[in-house]
Amino acid sequence: MAEAWHIGRSTRTCAKTGEEIPPEVPYYSALLETDDEGWIRRDYSAEAWPEVDTGEFFSYWKNKGYSPKADKRPPVDYDRMLDFFDALGDSEERGKRLLRYVIALVLVRRRRLRLEDMSRTDAGDRLVVYDRRHEKTLEIVSPEATREDLEKTQEQLNNLFDSDFSDV
Repeated sequence: MAEAWHIGRSTRTCAKTGEEIPPEVPYYSALLETDDEGWIRRDYSAEAWPEVDTGEFFSYWKNKGYSPKADKRPPVDYDRMLDFFDALGDSEERGKRLLRYVIALVLVRRRRLRLEDMSRTDAGDRLVVYDRRHEKTLEIVSPEATREDLEKTQEQLNNLFDSDFSDV
């Protein structure tokens, strides 16, 4: 698998039709993992979406549309982020584990998960969090990561959720 973790922002162009998605019109985004390019984000117009085979996607979601007048990024959909966090699950892939760890940090900071414990182990940093939605405690261990790894993961997260998590 490729170690490319840069996921582009919305192209505002439908991947099926090639047509521009107009401002403030709802559309769909999908996340696909490829061997050559790593994670790829594709956007689809609401009209084209029913014809799209969603079986190849790791995850997909509906966007509310965007406003060309907005000076800042739209609010983050934390329910969608929690769903993505769940979908990453107990993956053994280093990049997915690191991404899940960073998402957990964001969700703790935004009070979507409750931090129960934090420690350093031989395997990496360990978080124990309580997930109120599922009423269960989770242990998340981050693989050892360089500052560059963390910056790439943070950039990936920013691109995935059209936000700025520079304060994590």
